[in-house]
Amino acid sequence: MFKTEGQDVKGGGLGKSFEPGVVFAHIYGAQVRTSKTGKKALEITLEGPAILGFEGWAIDREDPEGEKYKGQTARVSASIYISDFNSDDVNKNEILSKIIVISDQLGLRKEIDNLSKNEKITSIEEWVAAAVDVLKGQDAYFFLSGKEDEYNGKIIVKLSLPRYKFCSQDESKLPAFDKTNKWHFSPFVTKAVSGFEPVNNDFNV
Repeated sequence: MFKTEGQDVKGGGLGKSFEPGVVFAHIYGAQVRTSKTGKKALEITLEGPAILGFEGWAIDREDPEGEKYKGQTARVSASIYISDFNSDDVNKNEILSKIIVISDQLGLRKEIDNLSKNEKITSIEEWVAAAVDVLKGQDAYFFLSGKEDEYNGKIIVKLSLPRYKFCSQDESKLPAFDKTNKWHFSPFVTKAVSGFEPVNNDFNV
């Protein structure tokens, strides 16, 4: 009656986006975001291994019919917004420290350290772009924390890297994801309305 032989489920039922937890992925790209106050933060795009028959999100958001990612993806906040983005001190500059930790896990620390010899790099944006050229495509396990937020009337999940233990070649060295742990997942909390005062009382004539 139902002939299933020889048929494959497109994408295997997987969602296009990564969810909070430990994922196996590589850096596809990254960008430095600047806040209204001038502080900067690192955002990375992670892509999972290519999946046969899978069609991910469009690589160019402005061209939804264009080339698609070959695996699951996520845009991940890799650091908080910092004012010390021009500092060489990796304990102050979280953008540097996150890249360094990832490079250590991938065995590419020397290549990242050598970027300091490139005199053409004069900004944190240029340094991150050069670092991504070194690190992209190298798979590792990443721990993604999740935080629910409201956007255009819908609840979305924003992903971020925790401060520690967020990348490893050995999955067992990362924490086991626990949705009840507030540091792993933060659900959206609806603010209760304490009271309501009508602007006009149509019944008070």
